[in-house]
Amino acid sequence: MSDSESLRCFLLNYTSRDIANHFEISLYAVAENQTPVKILIDNFRPMFFVPRTTVPNLTIKATERKVLPLKAMDGTEVDCLYFSTYSDFLQTKDLLQKNGIILYESDINPVERFLMERFVAGGFEASGTISSHNGTFFLHNPHIRGTDVNPSLQVLSFDIETNTETGQIYSIACCGKDEAVFIIGNEESTGPVTFCSNEKELIQRFFQHLNDQNPDILIGWNVINFDLQKIFQRCTLLNIPFNPGKDFGSRIIQNRTGTDLLVRIPGRIVMDVPTMLRANYFTFEEYSLNFVASAMLNKTKLIEKSGEEKIAEINRLFKEDKLALAQYNLEDARLTLEVFNKAGILPNAVERSKRSGLLLDRTGGSVAAFDHLYLPRLHRLGFVAANAADIPAPTSPLPGGYVLEPVPGIYDNVLVLDFRSLYPSIILTFKIDPLGFHVSSKNRIKTPAGTTFSSETSILPGIIEQLLQARAKAKKDKNHYLSQAIKILMNSFYGVLGAQGCRFFSSELATTITRTGQYILKETIKHIHSTTPYRVIYGDTDSLFILLGPGKENEANDIGKTLSEQITTWLARYLEDTFGVTSALNLEFETHFHHFLMPSVRGGTYGSKKHYCGSILENGEMKLVFKGMESVRSDWTDLAKDFQNELIRRVFCGLPVHDYVNDTVNKVKKGIFDNQLIYKKRLRKNLNDYTVNVPPHAQAARLLKTPAHIIRYYITTSGPQPLENLSSPIDYDHYIDCQLKPVADSILEFVGTSFDNIISGQQDLFGP
Repeated sequence: MSDSESLRCFLLNYTSRDIANHFEISLYAVAENQTPVKILIDNFRPMFFVPRTTVPNLTIKATERKVLPLKAMDGTEVDCLYFSTYSDFLQTKDLLQKNGIILYESDINPVERFLMERFVAGGFEASGTISSHNGTFFLHNPHIRGTDVNPSLQVLSFDIETNTETGQIYSIACCGKDEAVFIIGNEESTGPVTFCSNEKELIQRFFQHLNDQNPDILIGWNVINFDLQKIFQRCTLLNIPFNPGKDFGSRIIQNRTGTDLLVRIPGRIVMDVPTMLRANYFTFEEYSLNFVASAMLNKTKLIEKSGEEKIAEINRLFKEDKLALAQYNLEDARLTLEVFNKAGILPNAVERSKRSGLLLDRTGGSVAAFDHLYLPRLHRLGFVAANAADIPAPTSPLPGGYVLEPVPGIYDNVLVLDFRSLYPSIILTFKIDPLGFHVSSKNRIKTPAGTTFSSETSILPGIIEQLLQARAKAKKDKNHYLSQAIKILMNSFYGVLGAQGCRFFSSELATTITRTGQYILKETIKHIHSTTPYRVIYGDTDSLFILLGPGKENEANDIGKTLSEQITTWLARYLEDTFGVTSALNLEFETHFHHFLMPSVRGGTYGSKKHYCGSILENGEMKLVFKGMESVRSDWTDLAKDFQNELIRRVFCGLPVHDYVNDTVNKVKKGIFDNQLIYKKRLRKNLNDYTVNVPPHAQAARLLKTPAHIIRYYITTSGPQPLENLSSPIDYDHYIDCQLKPVADSILEFVGTSFDNIISGQQDLFGP
């Protein structure tokens, strides 16, 4: 290729190091035509800011101290220190802090600064001399500027099988463009199965396969903490270079807290599928591959055994039927890839990266995303930010959203109206902004909380306005992944401003947002009560539950749409008249519940907040929607969930409940529902760490030789016992009193009866 060409790329990851007295960055990306790209940057200098009053002898390791037209948000004038190496950067930072000097932005990673100042968020354009070597485009110190790129990325799923006693890797299966299994053995290779003479050859062939297939993304199930860690350990033992990347330098390290492992593979993103499922808000009772594949794909692993039985079966297959083991290994890699694709993990990650600036494998990271978006804009307005560690902690808890005291009962025709993106809309409406809060300004906007913000100088409202416009376009284009990524990012801004780990943390800003939200919800409720015949029976942060009453089934949707439009229009006028602002708030009609249950607090007479059940019509049939009740909680048995569903359905439909309750109790006592009485609970820590008030699942786990992460147990007449080691009769009275009765009474009080009234005398049927 020729000089001065441009290449549109999508960033995968990067490395950095000090070498030959200068700082060097390697960016690994993929071009739009799927060609790997490596960019070497060695003309960028790590930097941070110091007060202009800082004495020169403390900054002698800086190659340049430059006076810039910049100042901190409190007005302190600052100079910028530039360094040849990151080592000098860190040494000077340490020296200055030991001398009590306040530093600005010295906690920002130099590579992240390089990327954010060029507005690189996933996609970028690199202009310069482009050369090609071994199928990879190479650029040295090109001009880089962020731009929108839609990458086409190659994914490879892999899985290993091991001898748990010796650590030896039996086989490695890969599923990507092609399928392959590498397994130790002397048999003749066949199909995708390649037999290797020893473990060393197996690992080397796996690395060669990665080099041949050249995937951009590696995925697996517990891939970092098991598969890659095990491969790394065996490479060390067998004296094999650990080279799964597109370049040298792959490594596995512990995170800062020492609680987890991080993997660094140049040119390849690593995604652990269970971790990414959680990050994308998928919830399962357990996150084993077998359970998730069954739930999402209606498929299961070829070996469904667990614990010691599974280990024994794998060892047996390795000795007796290696082709069967290879098939089992490959099927695990296939299932992992199918779950990954079905969940839309990659398109979600791409859109999140394009909006947040975070790398594809980064989960969470709201504070880092805020920095990436906010800091470059802050600098261009002439300001720098403090180090996150220098921000004082709050002296009192921050207020939450407004929750209207619920009115317990069963209701007909309840509408749910939601303020779309309430907190981001409040930020945009009142120009709530860290810089706008501090900067002096003639024209200021006063919020309902009493705080004021510049009407002329702000950053965050502009970011939100752009995101709202992008989300509206994404919805119009039916790009669900982009719409969801933007929603999550926008909603994180309030949390960031109220998070102590953020350099822009401010109790005043966070409190302003929540108190303004409270104000808007209260004023809207007053308006509804004074201008309509309807009543708000519940409200929570950004939602209002409006009671229409009986006989409104056919017109409820029209009423909901009309109400939402009228209230949005009224609120815009009200906020303009009262505060002089242009409203970005929009109330939307969300749901029509034909029937609605708001339970009382257990043992009380007042309503239970954030707990309800409503019925909607879906394809002409009733569907129950639960929030916070037993049917959506993992710590209740299937019996309680099924019982609650059916009992509520009967009450909503006006059907008798007495016979159903009695019949359920009778079947429990006869053992008919034994398979629905199993408790399932995850062990959150080591068994030895449960010392005081040991919970039931931990008690049951102690009866197992090798307890799994999820403990399945019964309550027996001798206490909690695991399924695998059940020695006492099931305590049916426990399930009746602690599972059926609480569920029933939360419903039956509204139809004039109780669980005890219904089952009175039933115990006589089964003796004392």
